[in-house]
Amino acid sequence: MASADAFYTSAAVALEETVGDGAAAGPSSMGDAAAALSLDDAFDIPNTARLILEGGYKTIGLQFPDELLPSSVAVYRALQRLVGASGAQTYVLADSTHGACCPDVLSCLHLPADFLVHYGHACLTPTDALPVHYVFPRRSLDVAAAVEALRDVSKDEVAEKRGIVVVWDVAYDWHAEDIVREFQAAVDVPISFATIRRPSTLPKTEGVDTADAKGKAPALRSIQPPAGVEMADSVIWYIGEEGRSLLNLQMTHATNQLFAYAPDTGAFSVHPRSSRLLQKRLFALHSAMAADVFGLVVGNIGLASSKPLVEELRQALKLAQKKSYTLSVGRLNPAKLANFAEIECFVLIGCAEGGVVDSKDYLRPMITPYELTLALKGSEHIWDPSKWTLDLDAVLGAAKEESERLKDQGDESEEELEFSLVTGRYRTRRKFGKEDSQPLLVEGTKELTLRNQDASLAKLESAGSMFLQSRTFQGLEARYGQDEPALLEQGRSGIARGYTQEK
Repeated sequence: MASADAFYTSAAVALEETVGDGAAAGPSSMGDAAAALSLDDAFDIPNTARLILEGGYKTIGLQFPDELLPSSVAVYRALQRLVGASGAQTYVLADSTHGACCPDVLSCLHLPADFLVHYGHACLTPTDALPVHYVFPRRSLDVAAAVEALRDVSKDEVAEKRGIVVVWDVAYDWHAEDIVREFQAAVDVPISFATIRRPSTLPKTEGVDTADAKGKAPALRSIQPPAGVEMADSVIWYIGEEGRSLLNLQMTHATNQLFAYAPDTGAFSVHPRSSRLLQKRLFALHSAMAADVFGLVVGNIGLASSKPLVEELRQALKLAQKKSYTLSVGRLNPAKLANFAEIECFVLIGCAEGGVVDSKDYLRPMITPYELTLALKGSEHIWDPSKWTLDLDAVLGAAKEESERLKDQGDESEEELEFSLVTGRYRTRRKFGKEDSQPLLVEGTKELTLRNQDASLAKLESAGSMFLQSRTFQGLEARYGQDEPALLEQGRSGIARGYTQEK
């Protein structure tokens, strides 16, 4: 017999559980290079206070990842002393909604906050919900040793290519000027640098519009090849440890030779791993091609392109006569998504680092928005690893093109058998939202709508009800009219800790 602890979590865990062995309060929690700094310098407190006072912000959210929580109280007190006289109030956001790398806009809207300070590692995905100030960690780096190690490990590949692109982790951004100067002097081929652009911290009512001519929020980091050189003819040098940032880089540039340098491990080649990772994505893509009911999982509502991308994907699925549900579940785990058993494939709309999830632990496959645009094309899609991306702005453009293609294609009345490479079987796909079916709501209507004004029968299409009919167990059996009515008896009265009959 299993112990009782297997079925619940003791309340004492919330008070006794530790964040980790590496969690420590003070400047050292922001990296080894910040250990010798004061708390104000390590957490950029004077500059943060200046931005708050200049912007006139009154409610400020301070977002800390788990490893920085021990320092949150000291940072809060130091910052509040500088801005409290102006009437501003700061709050610590200790539990991010989706991931620690993304600005927790949802928690800020609950305050509601008009300014957010993000501490620690960041994925640099643009957000337009409110101004965000990033405070990055600081890690030590010997720039001369880094350029020498990368040049030695990639000398053969650099000789074959025409240019070099240098990318670094946010923890080394405080070395940006030294990296640019040392690397330009050490190499004799065209070289470009993916510098990090700080977002505007001005209030929207006072600052200029931060979107470009197409309505897109500007990227905080753009990886571009040197002038006059194609990206396919460039070698990528990355400065940072192995992690999601490096994984995203090698996935989005699978055809480029990629070399990384970390102070602890030195320089090494990371390119061969991308082929296996993309094979897993191709398998998930073919699983999505055999799906008719999709769930659009919104990881972070505060991302600049998440809302228009959701609308465009829903429109594309509707034109393809597929059913879609929009879900916002916060942090992902298999148990949450298993509650939606009628959904055959999930589409995760997340940031550049948290937008890829391995589906092996989940009940249904989980794909990226870009992979969905390919799946809607069916067997006509072209799998090009060089175009695989997690950039929401790029996917938004691809989704619009797919919607236009589906509009021009029209409805295919003929029922054709489709062969699935995943299951090895033929299938007839289900179609939702046919022209002869009655819509539930008039387009654009938000209130109650009168349906069937001609007193005709309506066929309501519900993926949930169709899935319920296909299940063997559909709940407790009602047995209406099959059992004789029982006599009514007086029940217990009182409260749970002592009913009347027990006294």
